[in-house]
Amino acid sequence: MPTNPPSPMPTQAPSPYQIEIIVRTAENFHSREDISAFVAMAARHQVKVISVLVKQDEDGFISSGQVFYRSKIAPIAPGYMRLDVLQVMLEEAHARGIQVRAWMPQFHDQVAARQHPEWQMMALRDGQVRAFSGSGNEEYFVNPLNPDVQQYELGLIREVVENYAVDGIMLDWLRFDDFNMDMGESTRAAFKAKTGIDPLEIDLASENPARAAWNEFRTDGIGAYARAVRASLPKGMLLGVYILPPEFIECGQDAAKFNNQVDFISPMCYNRDWGFPLDWIWGSCLQTTRQKAGPAAVLPTLEIGTRTTLSASGTSVPNLGDEHFHQILTHLRYDYPQITRLSWFFHESWTEELLQRIEIISSW
Repeated sequence: MPTNPPSPMPTQAPSPYQIEIIVRTAENFHSREDISAFVAMAARHQVKVISVLVKQDEDGFISSGQVFYRSKIAPIAPGYMRLDVLQVMLEEAHARGIQVRAWMPQFHDQVAARQHPEWQMMALRDGQVRAFSGSGNEEYFVNPLNPDVQQYELGLIREVVENYAVDGIMLDWLRFDDFNMDMGESTRAAFKAKTGIDPLEIDLASENPARAAWNEFRTDGIGAYARAVRASLPKGMLLGVYILPPEFIECGQDAAKFNNQVDFISPMCYNRDWGFPLDWIWGSCLQTTRQKAGPAAVLPTLEIGTRTTLSASGTSVPNLGDEHFHQILTHLRYDYPQITRLSWFFHESWTEELLQRIEIISSW
């Protein structure tokens, strides 16, 4: 990992980064007034783009796959039958000159998995093939390579772009979870027909040619799906994707396979979540993404917070302080001068304090 200091600072102060924020719906919006107040707050702090969750990604009181708009395909999330979050967000944000992108997670979808058990992602675990259920909390994946799954998810995207004046679509969960999936019969048969290998016979625990071929097969499938998404969008519609850092090869998500289908790629550079040092953000996460991005722009996603949070492993870790963001932005300014906009994620309810802090950080 590079540890070289950034280039010398120029004498002229740089322009502030444009601000994009990623907003969870259930944590922030329960009425039209909530949305109006939020957008007014965002406008006060120079937010240019709001990426709003219109299809639930996590499982809890609201199931992944439930939606926050008037859908004829997927069930509307409980408590939102009378509140079309996407429509109200568009009205409020566009009136203030703020763009709205529909954040649409794809294959992490409890609704689809329960309605169509045959669509569930199948995983090899302890020598048995079974429906994937997560490594900790209960999770629901559907098979990204299943044509019926793809048509269902594409139908939701088309429904949004045909009925709402969104400024773009942000894909998420465009991946598997590990090497050991999908092990369903149809996926295995397709891979065996191509390579002569049954994926159940592959040593998935170590790097080897058969595992590399298996991952190539899966990343090809994700790339083909991205092409289908692009084909389903109106001409000129912006398309982006949130990705895990490219070093997470086990997830079968290779941005090089779809970089010519998307306008920008947003790596989730959350070093605290995975226990990486700070310089991993600019020395690995952004560096490997830039190598994969091709013609697509790179839009880094950084995490903001005000208190200690839990990492993906459940370990308590402190949020990044001003001194950390000074280091991050110094390297971004001079190692990645082509980046002019930063995307900020916060899992809970956004506050004036958070947006004010982002506005200040963006000018460093």
